[in-house]
Parts: sequence; structure tokens; C-alpha cells
Amino acid sequence: MDPFNIIITSHGEKVDLNIHPQEAGSYKVVCHGGLVGEIFMSKSGSWEAVSADDLDSGGYPIYEYDETSGHADLLLDELVVQDIGKQISDIEGL
Repeated sequence: MDPFNIIITSHGEKVDLNIHPQEAGSYKVVCHGGLVGEIFMSKSGSWEAVSADDLDSGGYPIYEYDETSGHADLLLDELVVQDIGKQISDIEGL
């Protein structure tokens, strides 16, 4: 499947994300052209995320954080992860 875009709210700010479906059923999450992490549905049915620091980037540039970006902990916020997952489910028909 082709990549698609979603918009989430993190820390009261709208953030555009590009979602890249992977063959294994997971989704790479890209923000401002850099890989933030990967999200997948666990066996229990909830969405879980892995930081880009813990992944093989697979050719994606890693997102460069700075103090002003506000996205360093994007996939550490459980509510944000579930919001991303819900939007993916809606788009993918999961």
C-alpha cells in the first residue's frame, strides 16, 4: 500500500505525519521527512510503538530532534500512539 498522511494533536499542537505501511503489518511514522518510529497492533489489539532509535532505519533518515521541535517524545505518549493507530485503522479498514 502507498504511504498516506494523517494529522494528530500533540501537546496542543497539530502535527502532520506521513505513514508508510510495511509488509509485516507495521507502519513507519515519518515527521518532517525523518523517521520518528514504527507503530504496530499488538496481539492484545492495542497499538504499540518503537522509537526510531531502536529500529533499523531501512533507508529512512532519522528525525533530528532539537529543543524547539517538540516531537522528541511523540511516540512515547500513549494517547498519541493510540490516536495514530485509530487513524491508521480508519484509513486501512482494520
